[in-house]
Amino acid sequence: MTNEKVKIALVGAGYVAEMAHLPAYVSHPAVELVAVVEEDPARRNKIREAFGFKRGYEDFTRMLGREDIDAVDICTPNYLHAPMAIAALRSGRHVLCEKPLARNATEGKKMVDMARESGKVLMVAMNNRFRRDVNLLKTFVKRGELGKVQLVKIGWQRIARDWKRRQWFTDQRMAGGGALLDLGLPLMDLAIWIAGFRKPLSVSCSVFGRKGRGGVEDAACAMVRFTAGACLMLEVNWNLREPRDQSYLQVYGSKGAGLLNPLEIHKSIQGVLANVTPALQSSHHYYQESYRREIDHFVECVQKNKTPRSSGRDALPVIQLLDTMYESASKGREIEFAP
Repeated sequence: MTNEKVKIALVGAGYVAEMAHLPAYVSHPAVELVAVVEEDPARRNKIREAFGFKRGYEDFTRMLGREDIDAVDICTPNYLHAPMAIAALRSGRHVLCEKPLARNATEGKKMVDMARESGKVLMVAMNNRFRRDVNLLKTFVKRGELGKVQLVKIGWQRIARDWKRRQWFTDQRMAGGGALLDLGLPLMDLAIWIAGFRKPLSVSCSVFGRKGRGGVEDAACAMVRFTAGACLMLEVNWNLREPRDQSYLQVYGSKGAGLLNPLEIHKSIQGVLANVTPALQSSHHYYQESYRREIDHFVECVQKNKTPRSSGRDALPVIQLLDTMYESASKGREIEFAP
């Protein structure tokens, strides 16, 4: 279908959809926005008019049965990811699902199995994989310029916020987890992808700040051991008591190190530590650009029916790792990883 426009339906017209996904679709010459699904009628009408959707729906199932579409973009709360993606794939549509793929590995596996059965694309919106600075760092690691990667340290800590406007976000049944799932999962996906880590061996994790029965954690720390002695260390927080958010990714190898936010790469050359950071436009918005590149990639995968860079199959092992972290936190001890 390379000569035809890709017909898209969007499900869930929240902030990420409006500010990231939809501007990228609108700017793509090979995309036609057909239908938007949103429970809030005022929000639905606003998004429909602003981005030129042909029709709006309150009910996802009704839309799926009536519309001539090629792909569904799912930007809903976490508990709807699996049922909606499975229904869309079963109906013969490709799927882009916002992160996380699912609330847990059991749901994620059902989604991956349906994608394989239907022969359709299941892509997870891991937009950070499409950042230019991230890909530069990955290239250095892949070439072996930093030597053998021994340790990766990742963290994302956000200042305290009021979650009342997104109550599902802190409900265990709907969200599936708190800061560890929301912040930790995309960080782990990125770190493992950059470092090329293959096989986790064991996990140790603690969670903090669980709010009442059915609530989710607002902070967590974890350590994952991989084969050949490699290690990943993680810290996440929704309730940081400092003036500004913090985010970092640090890769340490036997010959050098690479950091993100901002990008810095140092390596040992003839016994001397040298700064080999590629020149980048300091004012360039790599994070914002990543969403456009992500959508461009999804459209290409739909057109050519090719495996995406961040497929559901790629996402599943990271969710399995996250499940093991929650198990470790619950049992209060290190857990062997057994996917």
